[in-house]
Formats: sequence, structure tokens, C-alpha cells
Amino acid sequence: MLLKKTIGIFIILLNIGGIGFLIFSAGMMLKEQLFPEETPENPSSPVPDHKSDLDISNNDIIPDEDDLLKDMDLSDLDNLNFDDFE
Repeated sequence: MLLKKTIGIFIILLNIGGIGFLIFSAGMMLKEQLFPEETPENPSSPVPDHKSDLDISNNDIIPDEDDLLKDMDLSDLDNLNFDDFE
């Protein structure tokens, strides 16, 4: 019984929040239509995009010579006892 009332109160609160959000959205829409923002008479020119010197030219972030897993010897992992890690 208590769970049923708690869920009912939660659903009612969500519905009230949803109605509040719809009223807020409608108010913001009416505000934009009735009181439009003034735009400046002389809009500023757009800033040209400059590529920075840090742009990566390719997707090879780690060169092959720096690949640490390439020369790793994995044969030592055969003798690993996982009971030591518990």
C-alpha cells in the first residue's frame, strides 16, 4: 500500500513538472514573438578560421617505432598464478 501511494505521488509530481515545463516553453515562445531581441545595425564580419599549428595531419598518433606492445614477450604470462592476486 505504501509503495503504491509512493509511486502515485511520484507520477503526480512528474506530471506537474511536465505541465510546468510546457508553460515555461510557451512563455519563452511568446516572449520571443512579442519582444524580439534587437539586432545590431552593422553586424560584425565573421572571423576567418585559421588552422592551428597543432592540427594532426593523419590518424597515426603513435608511430610504429614507439609501439610498446609490438616487442613485448608474452611467454612470461603462461606461468602466471592468478591466486596471488586475490
